[in-house]
Amino acid sequence: MITLSNLTLAYQQKCLLRSANVTFGSGTLTALVGRNGAGKSTLLRAIAAIDNPAEGSVLLKGENLHKLNAEQRAKLISFVSTQRVRIANMLCQDVVAIGRAPYTNWLGSMQPQDKLLVSNALEAVGMSDFSRRAIDTLSDGECQRIMIARALAQQTPVIVLDEPTAFLDIPTRFEICRLLSDLAKSSGKTIIFSTHDIDAAMPVCDTFAILENATLTLHSGAEAQEQIKTLFSL
Repeated sequence: MITLSNLTLAYQQKCLLRSANVTFGSGTLTALVGRNGAGKSTLLRAIAAIDNPAEGSVLLKGENLHKLNAEQRAKLISFVSTQRVRIANMLCQDVVAIGRAPYTNWLGSMQPQDKLLVSNALEAVGMSDFSRRAIDTLSDGECQRIMIARALAQQTPVIVLDEPTAFLDIPTRFEICRLLSDLAKSSGKTIIFSTHDIDAAMPVCDTFAILENATLTLHSGAEAQEQIKTLFSL
């Protein structure tokens, strides 16, 4: 589980989040929703300890993530950005293997256990048959599965994803949301992702974190549906 403690975020003199106190449970999938410009990406980057908050802290297993070094953080939380890795001729298995970087020796040598974890991660996202395919030959949906596999190979208790269903067709959006839900349940990980795809997220998410007017609130079930309808005037 990961906890935001009095977390305050700002961007260019604008307060995006004020004194948030929220806990995301283990084995849960949470969708972060809000209007454009509300600060969703900024919040995710703060949760992943990529950017520092104006005030407050992000706690995981009693540790303040922002006080840990990069290697320590990489063993606790993985981040999947909106950018896709499209390096020509780079094999999918090699992209996923990047997730093992916090654990390999200074030469980056893969040990048998690392290779097994890469293989398991590919299998978990249904991409085992693509391991020897070049990632620049994949569809957007297939590429996103490889990015999720890379995060799984990193073996962190928390995975944070920024708009993982962006640029995908409607069926694939539902598939990715269902995949994230299944992974949260089967692995006990805390998975948080930002999205505008309410229809795809609603059936599978345990909770919705709503960011509005610099306030973050956590909702589930019918309450979440009502709050989201109000937010987006659905």
